[in-house]
Amino acid sequence: MKPAAAVLIRLFILLTSFGALATPVLAQTPTAPAPPAFFATAVQILPDGTEQLGRIMKSGDNMRIEMQAGGVSSVQIMRGADGIAYLVDPQTRTFAEIRDPSVARAVAGPNDPCPSPAEMQAAQMTCEQVGQGEVSGITTQTWELKGPQIQGAMRVEWDTGRRRALRQEWPDGTTMTLTFQAMQQVEGRPTEYWQTALQRPDQPAVIGGWWFDPELLLVVREEVPGGITRVLRDIRVGPIDPAMFLPPLGYRQVDPQVARQSGAGQ
Repeated sequence: MKPAAAVLIRLFILLTSFGALATPVLAQTPTAPAPPAFFATAVQILPDGTEQLGRIMKSGDNMRIEMQAGGVSSVQIMRGADGIAYLVDPQTRTFAEIRDPSVARAVAGPNDPCPSPAEMQAAQMTCEQVGQGEVSGITTQTWELKGPQIQGAMRVEWDTGRRRALRQEWPDGTTMTLTFQAMQQVEGRPTEYWQTALQRPDQPAVIGGWWFDPELLLVVREEVPGGITRVLRDIRVGPIDPAMFLPPLGYRQVDPQVARQSGAGQ
């Protein structure tokens, strides 16, 4: 996968200043049954001001990500309910079909902090819920991940509504915590602004920012320590043509290995 495209993808799947905590009711776990369909431009802004662009469309269990890197265009289409992903190469007018149950998780987001069963088996890991916790006034599920490579237990406070870990603690004392600050506007939409803090033992905290859209149930802006910003622009809510979530007419199907070698979807 090309570096620029890989970073753009992380914005979706995919997320700095201190402020007084808002009242907990403003940061309660979202309860909307399903987010509306939308499309937007995905932008990554590098420390030197350079912008890298992509496009995302999402409707129900379907998602489409369009990218351009080094003058090469690629499209990824994910159909969560079907467990199918299409890698589309506009340059060669070809597409590859991949069937994998993890496609649904990629579109909707994970239900818990556990790796996939295959990953846990390969790493000899266990992942289980051990209780409940609270972060920024939000009730969380407390999970523990154990394995030979962790050297103890990793503890995670999981927010089921945002499908995000609000706090992670490693055996060496390192923590990553999201703290709700206030409601803020991003691209004309009301969002929750969270401060992210990575704290290593005996080191200053590394601070970042995270803006979550409670209607779309996704991060629409992220400020990463080091100067990188990722944001969704020109967000438009409304129906999307179902044909956008299928391979284009007239494109030739190829083997997934051939698609990877040619760079489609990379």
